Amino acid sequence: MSDLLRLLPPIRRTRGNRLYAADGRRFLDLWLDDGRGILGHRDRLTRTAASNAADKGLLRPYPGLYDARLAKAVSAAWPGFGTVRVFESDERAVAAAARAGARVPGRSPGEAPHLARPFAPVPADRDLVMPRLPCPRPFAPACLAARDGSPAAEALAAEPGDLVPALACLAAARGLASLESAAADGYDEALWKRFDRRMAAFFEREGPYLRARVPDDRYEAFFRAALAGGALVSPEPGSPSIVPPEFDDGELVKLARSLESAL
Repeated sequence: MSDLLRLLPPIRRTRGNRLYAADGRRFLDLWLDDGRGILGHRDRLTRTAASNAADKGLLRPYPGLYDARLAKAVSAAWPGFGTVRVFESDERAVAAAARAGARVPGRSPGEAPHLARPFAPVPADRDLVMPRLPCPRPFAPACLAARDGSPAAEALAAEPGDLVPALACLAAARGLASLESAAADGYDEALWKRFDRRMAAFFEREGPYLRARVPDDRYEAFFRAALAGGALVSPEPGSPSIVPPEFDDGELVKLARSLESAL
């Protein structure tokens, strides 16, 4: 975790894509836990699914029906990636990707899997991906997916994956199912362009994903200016910020003034 995140004051609660600090300040969250919180208020369905699973005692890593449900949800969100394996952590998924990559001709064994994000296309030359699941971090498993008919699919099929608690599989599958309703409810290009009207001078945008228009050696100043303007951007210059599901013009005006005066 980046040390820049420690510049954020203590947070006493969150609601949707807004953070409420112990000192009374409110922040618009443009990081969204590296995309895990992209659903905003809609993640209440994910939290409800996790709560219901906990009530059923689905807290232990036993074989069950739910890993297959998650695999089906991943393939629905990323069509053409039908070979899916679930893991208990990102680290274990990355290690499995390295093993699978070592068995794919022409692929560097040390090459990290592509991080596939919702609402963003997967490059045509990437056959093995690690989907960013729209699920709160405490509940989220990790997974890998491989493109149908590719050597990566054959290599990933040889990986057994992990047994993870059914709660994690249910919560992540529910989060993926909510992506379609988020788009239908207006999380789409029209909303993202409305963000551009105030923020295009400070961010390059592709879909909902934002890259700061500053070099890496100026990124800490950019991050601090965003905080002063009432927003949390990505604490890692190499990872995108994200257009949040909800924002108002006043929040963007305040942020733009702070970024402009600082940079």
